[in-house]
Amino acid sequence: MTDSSFAFILALFTFLLAAVLAKEVSRWSRLPYPITLILAGLAMHAIQPSFSLPIDPLTEKDLAHDVILYILLPTLVFETAYNLDISKLAANRIAIFVLAIPGVLISSIVVAAIVNYFTPLSWQYALLLGAILSATDPTAVIAAFRQLNAPKDLIMLIEGESLFNDATAITLTKVLVLSFALSHGFWQTLGHGSGLFTITLLGGVICGWLFARLALWSLQKMPDDPFSEISLSLLMAFGCYLFAEKALEVSGIVAAAVAGISLATHAPLPVSKKSQQYLNHFWSYLSFIASASIFLIVGLWTDLGLLWDNITISIIVLAAIWLSRAAIAYGLLPYIGHLQRQAKSTPMAFRHLMFVGGMRGAVTLALAMGLVSVLGDETLLSITTGVVFLTILLQGILITPLARHFQLKEKELSDSIATAELTLSTLHHSRKVLQSLLNSELAHGGIPQALSARLDPLITEQEKQLQSWFSAEVGPIGLWNRLLLRCASLEIGYLYQLFDQGLIKASVYQELKNSLDEQMEAIRHQYQRPAFSHLPKRLSGLLTRLWQPISHAHPQRQALIYEMAWARLMSCQYVLNELAQIIEDEEIPEAVASHVAGIWQGWQQECETQISQIEHQQPNTATAVQQQLVHNFLHTAQAEHLQQYVQQCLISEDDAAQLLRQLESMDL
Repeated sequence: MTDSSFAFILALFTFLLAAVLAKEVSRWSRLPYPITLILAGLAMHAIQPSFSLPIDPLTEKDLAHDVILYILLPTLVFETAYNLDISKLAANRIAIFVLAIPGVLISSIVVAAIVNYFTPLSWQYALLLGAILSATDPTAVIAAFRQLNAPKDLIMLIEGESLFNDATAITLTKVLVLSFALSHGFWQTLGHGSGLFTITLLGGVICGWLFARLALWSLQKMPDDPFSEISLSLLMAFGCYLFAEKALEVSGIVAAAVAGISLATHAPLPVSKKSQQYLNHFWSYLSFIASASIFLIVGLWTDLGLLWDNITISIIVLAAIWLSRAAIAYGLLPYIGHLQRQAKSTPMAFRHLMFVGGMRGAVTLALAMGLVSVLGDETLLSITTGVVFLTILLQGILITPLARHFQLKEKELSDSIATAELTLSTLHHSRKVLQSLLNSELAHGGIPQALSARLDPLITEQEKQLQSWFSAEVGPIGLWNRLLLRCASLEIGYLYQLFDQGLIKASVYQELKNSLDEQMEAIRHQYQRPAFSHLPKRLSGLLTRLWQPISHAHPQRQALIYEMAWARLMSCQYVLNELAQIIEDEEIPEAVASHVAGIWQGWQQECETQISQIEHQQPNTATAVQQQLVHNFLHTAQAEHLQQYVQQCLISEDDAAQLLRQLESMDL
């Protein structure tokens, strides 16, 4: 092993140790974890000359730049995109788009204008500084919001803005560097830059989508193996980033983000439940390491002496950032809501927190490091390092008390109702479990009777609270909407259970879930509820009318529709059974209950009709699907039976898998 390789490995181990120790210090001191990491980085920077810590490789500009841009950033971007709440992303898509592209351009221009006017920096340097400082880093903000149980719409706005404006800022910086290098006139430079900007973004979108489709196809074809599937996800995330950046010369960040979102829209992935858990935990850990490393690098690169020497220009740049952020939070955000179908303006508390939450971080620092070799000047890097440090320190400390001041922990009425409904359902289930113990040996001590007596007033209290909300604040229409949402959620859960047991394909589950998600979004945001459809949502209008007869005539498509109809038939029956229990437990008004039940009864009848038509028109297709469904059901039953012996330690997991393969080979 070479000395440089060994030094780099030691630096990584030192960072990992610092991340673990900072976590404990954060828990003990109650300082935000990102702030603790930056202070740890500052401490390492201060004691490095005296103690010779093995962190020299990460103090080199070129290596630190490459580590951030090609290792840490793709990890964070892909993990964030993969774990996005797709329904919330869709609901806030226009706001996120406006913040990510027009918002970045506004921020860059405002910062450049102020910096150019009040400092000796030229227009070119000021524009580059505005571009690299337009990328936000919400890690500390998101962590604080999740601890406070903040509204998901606010978290999505900040997380979605950061995910996409990082890509915009990187692309804009590259375009500016290339445009300045060409030294054309203003309009020619503007035209060339705009075209290059568009091509770079669109190229990243196409690259990320293609890599995601290839990964999904590979997951469907390959045998279920958690280690292979994790390796494939790594290859896809870093492969699409590097291929976009180096081979196509388009935006790798956009490619990684689109790849992650594409996988998220197809969740659950066509893998087993155990593999999905392994995959999620693996990426969560990588994200933790990447995020901790970035904050440590910010602290390590902050020279307090240099910061003090440049304090005047840093304060001017900081004021310019805050002014541009205010223009976005208070000037742009109020009009975004009115562009969406729900026509709901962004709340004032959200705007305040969006303003304070606009911290700068890893992307800004990496871009500044990259510009050193291009410009041959460290002016922008020294300014940027100080500004990143100040924004994270000042705004990171402010964000938690400000969020508490606006009482974000208080839930919206719909969230409170959902929590109360789940609590009531769990209490009813607890009472049924205790009733089953009344005739057992445990009943002799009177413990089940005593616990049942304690449950009754709790159930009564929850029922009264719900009744009060429904009668005073929700009304019959609100109650109808709530019941629709509950039934749709129950159906999605049951369909996932069928998929998890291997009874239906991932594609069947995904198409049915997409249609149910559309229903739920229409109810939540109070726009026209679409008709339930088995068709994929990728085609519309004339294309749908042309495609529908062709696709429906294809035997594979008919088999898929037949399987979806069977899955929906079972899920509708499950929902109707659960709905009857809900009506009995919670005293839902008859008019509301019958209307909601009628919707699922209508869908159930449609499925029965569709099943009959396919069985009559294509009996061979119907028979093949029935055989596959019964085979899947039998395979699941066999696996569950063998799992009981595994849990009793009579056989191992490998023995059970071998027995399953042996049963598969039998001609049943």
